[in-house]
Amino acid sequence: MDYIREFDIQLEREYYYPGETIKGNVVLDTIDNFKLRTIRVILRGKAHAEWKVLLSGDRRTVKDDQIFVDERQIIWGEKNLDTTIPILPRGTHRFPFKFSLPESSLPCSFESKPCYIRYFFKVTIDIPYASPPQGIKYFTVIGPHIDCMEEQYLVSSRVFGCCHIQGRFICGSMLIF
Repeated sequence: MDYIREFDIQLEREYYYPGETIKGNVVLDTIDNFKLRTIRVILRGKAHAEWKVLLSGDRRTVKDDQIFVDERQIIWGEKNLDTTIPILPRGTHRFPFKFSLPESSLPCSFESKPCYIRYFFKVTIDIPYASPPQGIKYFTVIGPHIDCMEEQYLVSSRVFGCCHIQGRFICGSMLIF
């Protein structure tokens, strides 16, 4: 990490809807040339719930995780490095990445004391003979985007009426969209 002055994960926005494409950059400002195997980016969305229960006088923690999104990319370097390790020259470097969120109904980001739903990018810089620096960038998923004027959301209503004309009652209903 002595070679790295700045390590940042930048996204175009802080919030996204399911099905949208997320574009971002990993920014590295290096002081000197150094060997760098790979830069890996993981997109993950997960829910975590945890609470304490008292069971037969024993205090226990109940917890569970559920993964909604788990995608990976190598944005610099190669998967199988049987050859020499490439050298990253000193200076500021921007490594672009792009992920698409699934179209399926992803749950919205959520935070509370017993549980959360979080979405984030985790970047790992694989440097030989050193512990790999890692960074995490959280973002918010909002959704799903609903247009209440779409036909599927319109609710029909009925109007019932009854009137007395020439000694008779006439009843009817009208369907309004």
